[in-house]
Amino acid sequence: MKINNLKKAALAAIAIGLAASGAMAEEWRLGHILPPDHPGNRALEQAATEIAKRTEGRIDIKVFPAGQVGGAKEILTGMTLGTHQMAFDGAGILSQWTKELGVLEAPYLAKDFAHLERLYASEKGQELLEKLRTDHGIRMLDVWYYGTRHMTNNVRPIETPADVKDLKIRVPEIELSLEFIKSLGGRPTPMAFPELYLGLQTGVVDGQENPLPTIEAGKFYEVQDHLALTGHLVQTVSPLVSETAWNAASEADRAVVLEVLQATGDVYNKQIAELEEGLIAKLEGSGMKVTHPDRAAFAEAVKPIYAQFEDVWGAGTYEALAEVE
Repeated sequence: MKINNLKKAALAAIAIGLAASGAMAEEWRLGHILPPDHPGNRALEQAATEIAKRTEGRIDIKVFPAGQVGGAKEILTGMTLGTHQMAFDGAGILSQWTKELGVLEAPYLAKDFAHLERLYASEKGQELLEKLRTDHGIRMLDVWYYGTRHMTNNVRPIETPADVKDLKIRVPEIELSLEFIKSLGGRPTPMAFPELYLGLQTGVVDGQENPLPTIEAGKFYEVQDHLALTGHLVQTVSPLVSETAWNAASEADRAVVLEVLQATGDVYNKQIAELEEGLIAKLEGSGMKVTHPDRAAFAEAVKPIYAQFEDVWGAGTYEALAEVE
């Protein structure tokens, strides 16, 4: 009994000392929807380990992949409510909070990831991210390369925009994604990512659109026959943190978080680019039939979207970003 009391006293003294020094451990729950073996999830877990080590446990990031703590919308809502401290997602889903951010996922706006980084770093891009932070308390810590999105389906090869007509294509629950498929004559079908494999397998949807690493990690080659390299969207995914959690950490610990995430992101971005290069042959070897559609024809077909979303994105927003070289 005496030993237990001494232990309790010692632990209490440590807790008081840590509180006095502002060094109490912070557990940050980071939820996302990617599979556990996706390179993005592995990179986040590595970063979390390094951050905990370098902050001596003061910032303890717990990573929950594959929708374990909710879908993308639920996770981001949790950040605004305080039940989640971090997320890993892109501008599309964030546009449900700051609608203007949807412009960064306009089809065929970005030429490649380096160009997309410049769009985020531009005056207009930074203005949109600051609006997200000030209006909703969500801070973007870095910009990582999610990949370039392509289409798959089980009905027919896609060579032209007309080949998309009447295909039931799963899309995220994002208005721009819905309108993109509609502009090609397809039938967009919102569906949570963790449900997608079964939806493809059972024919609830004919196809989907995602980057090659996601197609491979999700094993969609097992339930899809055709891969069309439409390259319609160069997309980012970002580590995000709630402003409340961020402000509760010390300046020194915040610097560590930024440094580790940016260094991890550089390695991850290179890995995704290299992975994409080899995946076409790998997916072909898994039985998928690959086509190379005329991307210029697709870009022309979706042009009406830009005017359609001008009121959402703000007058001149798309044009300002389109001018960024």
